[in-house]
Amino acid sequence: MKIEEAILYLQSLARQKTDAYDIVASTQLSESVSVFQGKLQNTEISESVGLGIRVFKNHSPGYAHTERLSKEALQQTLEDAITHTRFTEALPIQLPSPQALEDVPGLYNPALQNLSLAEMTDFCLALEQKALAQSSEIENIPYLGADRVDSSFFIANSEGAFYTRSRNHVSAGMGSLAQRDGIKKLGFYVKSGLEWKDFDASFMASQSVERALELLSPAKIKNGSFPVVFSERVAGTVFSMYSSSFFADTIQKGQSRLENAWNTKIAPDFLNLWSDPFRSDLPASAAFDGEGVPTQKIQLIEDGVFTNKLYNLESALQENASSNGAASRSFSGSVNTSFKNLIVSPGDYSNEELFNLFPKCFLVLKLEGNSGCSAISGEMSVGAQGIWFENGKPKHAVENLTLNINFFDLLKRLVGIGNIYNDSFSSVKVPALAVSDVAISN
Repeated sequence: MKIEEAILYLQSLARQKTDAYDIVASTQLSESVSVFQGKLQNTEISESVGLGIRVFKNHSPGYAHTERLSKEALQQTLEDAITHTRFTEALPIQLPSPQALEDVPGLYNPALQNLSLAEMTDFCLALEQKALAQSSEIENIPYLGADRVDSSFFIANSEGAFYTRSRNHVSAGMGSLAQRDGIKKLGFYVKSGLEWKDFDASFMASQSVERALELLSPAKIKNGSFPVVFSERVAGTVFSMYSSSFFADTIQKGQSRLENAWNTKIAPDFLNLWSDPFRSDLPASAAFDGEGVPTQKIQLIEDGVFTNKLYNLESALQENASSNGAASRSFSGSVNTSFKNLIVSPGDYSNEELFNLFPKCFLVLKLEGNSGCSAISGEMSVGAQGIWFENGKPKHAVENLTLNINFFDLLKRLVGIGNIYNDSFSSVKVPALAVSDVAISN
């Protein structure tokens, strides 16, 4: 049974046995290649499909899912979801009715279907050759591959809503291993997007090699508190680790430092944070969320003030508010919350100008591990590599550092934001961040 047929069949069953329901389903096809030392190492083609249902009986929700689309499997899935309602508390939400959705173009490129494994393999072989030719200090390219992903997402409910979206993209990435004086460093560069013609092997190879070489010949710096610039390569990771602080359900559970910060200033005037689902150039764009609610462009921080939260239907109900289309859900899980593209507005500084804000500063190019980071408390203790700057000029690489700061203190200590984004095809876009004071230890 095809996925659309499975949805319709499950709907016909659910109408008879439940008070209300919504169904989510997804398909994904992935084709990938990996290359090492001039040879094709591996090819892989994988396909997945799944369907999940949330039912309501006397307002109590029940969840179940299946990856088998036979009638028997779908019948059992419905029965499992109905059984689950016996153990859950009432959730009297109103599922959304069908609505006209804003068009979000540019999420699917049919031409990528014609991209073959052979073409991706040839491109990777060229990447390897070009990277090795860049420098004699490049030992090998241990990580090198490309993949093409094609996916679809469906949602249908008892109110008559039935929405679909399709996405695809291609990615290629490499990690170049450089060695000097017995020290080895990896430089990673990954590019993703919807236009294969935009993939430039020479540029990608040079970026990977440069990122390896720039971290060689590290020297130590003393422990203490110093200005830090989080490059646009890692600034998005910082915000991602603490993104749940802006979710209404997290705040309601007392798991966010923003619990009592509504309409208060939490950062300088120049910081603005958005959830923007209508960017045609970013992969998390969507006209509807994981519950079939139309998405909205939402400003979470406006001129440094915490002005909004991200709601799904349940968290909105808790505050007698309306969902703003921030629900997320996979076929195999329950409803959560997410940004639909997390975007920090660009600032006024070039990267060079950021380095010149301080007599001395540490430029963070890599973050390593996040076990010492807590989205609940905001604490951040994370390993880092990068470059030490003095008077706006790079002096030497630095490794094996630990950065210690609270995320919400980091926001208050921002003194500048860069004016460019990382060139990755990512749902998180944050320019470089200049922070006046971060505790650093070796």
